[in-house]
Amino acid sequence: MKHIIIIAYSFIAIAILMASCSKMDEYKKFTDGKLIVYPGKADSLRVQSGRNRALVRFLLISDPNIVKASIFWNNKANHQDVSITRGKGIDTIKAMVSPLPEGNYSFEVFTYDKSGNKSVAALKQGATYGEVFEKSLLNRILESVVYQPSSGTTFLNWRASDAGSVGVDVTYTNVNGKVTTKRVAKDATQTVLTDQNPGTDLQYRTLFLPDSLAIDTFYSVSTSRKITEFFLKNPGAPFLQSQRDGRWGLLADWTTNAAARNMSNGTLGGWDSYNGGGFIAFEYWYTPQITNGKIYQTTTLPSGKYRYVVTVSEIANPLEATYAVVNLGQTLPDVANISQALGSFKFLDNSQNGKDFVISFTLTQTQEITVGFVSTMVVKHESSVRFSKVRLYRD
Repeated sequence: MKHIIIIAYSFIAIAILMASCSKMDEYKKFTDGKLIVYPGKADSLRVQSGRNRALVRFLLISDPNIVKASIFWNNKANHQDVSITRGKGIDTIKAMVSPLPEGNYSFEVFTYDKSGNKSVAALKQGATYGEVFEKSLLNRILESVVYQPSSGTTFLNWRASDAGSVGVDVTYTNVNGKVTTKRVAKDATQTVLTDQNPGTDLQYRTLFLPDSLAIDTFYSVSTSRKITEFFLKNPGAPFLQSQRDGRWGLLADWTTNAAARNMSNGTLGGWDSYNGGGFIAFEYWYTPQITNGKIYQTTTLPSGKYRYVVTVSEIANPLEATYAVVNLGQTLPDVANISQALGSFKFLDNSQNGKDFVISFTLTQTQEITVGFVSTMVVKHESSVRFSKVRLYRD
């Protein structure tokens, strides 16, 4: 009986095996009885975007018999073949697909061996960029272009970079007439040019990568800028002092004449730390009178139209004769000769508190000028004026 059972099991096993083999051979009726061979497929497929082109990269890890790859796109309407010579180990294959109109693409990559056998597909999405993308790019904001005449240095002050920006190219003419381009890093907030000709404009454009793997750089439209602000030493907000005694002191980097030093027995004056601030100031308030007190600094400017802008912090009681002044040369005129200045503005009373006041002037050639303040306080006791900042702009 046991022998009969064993024989029965044997017939069942043989039947199952024969049925399995029959199913495994089913595909042969579709391949004329030939064995299907699949070469090793493209591994780690990557598509790097570019300007109307894309770089397709992949690895061949196994199968030394691969001799070709084909890259398909547009639902296989387009393709590009790549000849391959296998080396030892892993090979990196690169193929530039070009030209490609700006847009999104689905790429399929097949490999082929020496016998013409084709691998299964490797799939990857990719994109190309062009004129439409480039026209959408905005230049990085350049807040100010400030020139320091004493050192011949130009300072470019930038706002934060936009996403995708990788830097800025600044092109300018140097003092020898040579056109120079400087690359500005994306995280730089200030660029220093030590040799710009201050009478010339500069141009800049911002560089962008559409993504971190992009192979081409795109540029915003170039923008032209001129020096908009000329550096004044110690321009305020707050003003700094070089010497002080309590509330009063002397301004750093400004010249303060003897008449304006009416504090601390004639040794200090012109700088006031009232309420913890730092101001240019004149005050006749239980102190010696001021006659033609002058606070000023001298600089050299190229030809152009300019604005000397002064911000009033506070005027206490009507003023007798206090002026913001711009003058040619190395000093300022007295109050009696203020009309001879290149430009001036008279301060009156507290209706001017917290406001900006402008002196406009024009230079037809490179000239030395002096900017600052002149004040006489001999009649109106208990009067004072404080200025919080000054600026010098070119239109």
